[in-house]
Amino acid sequence: MPDQAFDADAVLKLLKKSKASGNELPFAFGLAGKPENCGLMIDLRKPGKVLRGDMKKMPGIKKTCFGTLRVEENEVFLQPEKPLKGIVKQLKKRFKAEGMVKFKPVLVGPDGSIIDEDSLPDDDAEALETSAPAQADGGAAAALKQRIAAAAAAVKALGNPELAARLAPELKAGAKLLGQGDHDGCAARLDRLEAALAKLQAQPEPAPAQSGQAAKLSKLLAAQAARIKTLPPEQAAPLAEQARAIAASLKSGALPDAAAGLKALIKALDAPAEAEAPQADVMEIWQAAKEDVDRGVSELQAALRSQNHPVLAQIADAGLTGVTDGNQTALMKALFEMKSATGEARKAAAQALLAQIAAYLKFLKNDPVITMVEDNPFGVSVPVKAPLTSALRQMADIAKAA
Repeated sequence: MPDQAFDADAVLKLLKKSKASGNELPFAFGLAGKPENCGLMIDLRKPGKVLRGDMKKMPGIKKTCFGTLRVEENEVFLQPEKPLKGIVKQLKKRFKAEGMVKFKPVLVGPDGSIIDEDSLPDDDAEALETSAPAQADGGAAAALKQRIAAAAAAVKALGNPELAARLAPELKAGAKLLGQGDHDGCAARLDRLEAALAKLQAQPEPAPAQSGQAAKLSKLLAAQAARIKTLPPEQAAPLAEQARAIAASLKSGALPDAAAGLKALIKALDAPAEAEAPQADVMEIWQAAKEDVDRGVSELQAALRSQNHPVLAQIADAGLTGVTDGNQTALMKALFEMKSATGEARKAAAQALLAQIAAYLKFLKNDPVITMVEDNPFGVSVPVKAPLTSALRQMADIAKAA
């Protein structure tokens, strides 16, 4: 029976899928007392936060984090919402134990830069939370039971079967969370339910005219929702959020708020699409990435010169430019040509730039010297592939749109 916290077959399958597609996948990680017991859950559809909730229920898991991961070559780039110290060390040992030694976990920050997990602070908040006295948990459970009973009585007292049917799932969900020992989740559910009940109890019975207005607003909202569905996803997302807020106002009986929200939504749907914001300068993107890389290379050059060896000194003098000279020159030429080109000439320059970007990406992927620079014996952190690859991909997106 596979380990639910680390199903090796499922993990291996999804890592290969990410590598083949280049897509990021949501994940959750669970830190354990022993590395061989740590957990890793990956899924194509479940958000990382949901996976983290599942991971917390696994026996032996002490701390958790979630985020997204991608696989390039055999490096598993983990980008958690909140980096967890120990994730790389434990996964290395777990991968080895599961026969997945070729995969190398790498921790990256929000900007894609590699993080040394030893530099992360220790965080015992979750451990302290799990070690709370059982007596306190028992008292909290009893208090939550009383709140659930009181909320159930309040729902029944509304005398409205439709409202009761809408609120019943919240009651059931709160009771289920309490049974699972998730007191915080149960309390959050009850907070929302009690706030809704307080609002409903404070509202007077709607007059017939109000009921008619609510029906008209609901019909109008449905029409706008149909319009939203025809829009591109990036344009539809914020408008759909507005529509959900209007629906919530209608359900709570706040008809003036719903009417005002509908007016704003219709105005937004009727407005012509805004002109696209000017795209970033490909030259600036590349120069910024190169400056980041050069800082690490400078530290490595200093380490090489400190050995007082003529060959190492010669390598230090050449620096990264000596390794990438051919690629760098061709890429800079293409960048300058695209920056100055207009009209049809810009499209041709963009195609030339895309060819140089593809060549540079291939070089970064395969050149052994780049690997030696990053994995140097002096312990100097010199990220090269990640920042340059990220910049090249941004530049490619701009060139494709030209």
